[in-house]
Amino acid sequence: MSKQKQLKIPKTPDTVTFTQSFAAVIRESIEKGLKKLVVKAPAWYQHQLNKFKDGEEVSLVIHNRKPKRTDQQNRFYWGIYLPLIAKETGEAQRDKRYLEGLHEVFKGSFLNDGLFEAFGKKAWIKKSTTELSVSEFCQYIIDIEELTGVIAPPTENYGLAPLHGGEVEVQEPIHGRKGK
Repeated sequence: MSKQKQLKIPKTPDTVTFTQSFAAVIRESIEKGLKKLVVKAPAWYQHQLNKFKDGEEVSLVIHNRKPKRTDQQNRFYWGIYLPLIAKETGEAQRDKRYLEGLHEVFKGSFLNDGLFEAFGKKAWIKKSTTELSVSEFCQYIIDIEELTGVIAPPTENYGLAPLHGGEVEVQEPIHGRKGK
């Protein structure tokens, strides 16, 4: 019998570190003819930057593909965070209907996509969480924390990146209107 050789990959100082995707919007700058990048979820962006050393040179690739929120994020939201909010706010009813009601309140608070009017009636059009990117969904959870005062459990325990990944503090919700 011949022994198979194990391949050893040498560790070099030139290893490549990749970030997870983060969402941003291109906006016109105050300076004529220039554009700027406005990050949608500053805490997520900061978490990604914290992977690098101070002074480290990096390459930045920008594209217009938006990675959708993951099934893991959705399971965390419905199976962990919404039931926790129900429990922490003293609601004895933590059935599926109550959780769906919480979800609608949060969507109405943070994911409004405009007002629709027909037959003399008005209704808010709400964006679905399935339309959110990974980083937008992180910001949605952070916005809910701010509204409810219920801090989400550490997402790292559920195979997700941390929600609060650095010194950037979100001053106001990114999505929609709050409290209307």
